[in-house]
Amino acid sequence: MDGVQWMYGFEPDSMSIEWKERVRKLFLDETGEAYTIDSISNLQVPEWKGNLLLIDPKEYPNASSLLGVMWALPHEEHGVRIAAFVIDASQQSDGWGSKAWQHLVEICRAEGKKFIQLEVKAENVRAQKFYRLRGLEVVRELRHYYASGLGLEMKGPVQ
Repeated sequence: MDGVQWMYGFEPDSMSIEWKERVRKLFLDETGEAYTIDSISNLQVPEWKGNLLLIDPKEYPNASSLLGVMWALPHEEHGVRIAAFVIDASQQSDGWGSKAWQHLVEICRAEGKKFIQLEVKAENVRAQKFYRLRGLEVVRELRHYYASGLGLEMKGPVQ
């Protein structure tokens, strides 16, 4: 799509119900994970430069303009945790994930962060490959983390 771009994102609890519903639908469609509006609202993601929304400006400000989300937050003293990262199927394999990741790496460097960590479904092999190419490795299995199956915690240095 022409004009699609990442923009700084607002934190989950400040989004309207329509936007939260779009986030919920993105996760359900792309990962199979069913979140509630309340679980999205309660994500402890602060406002900061590590939060991005992939937007189609032709549809903005409608919630239908939302094509991707990367919510990350400072974690421990020297790290960042990605709380949510999803891109609509229509925009996958177009470099949007890589662009968001590079942005996050630049923010991490500017703030002196040393590592990035996240949780991913064990069955999401494609996402794991993406993260491994960026230096993350599985550090432990997370049983009962996802309602739909085994999760993995991945962690690696800011590259």
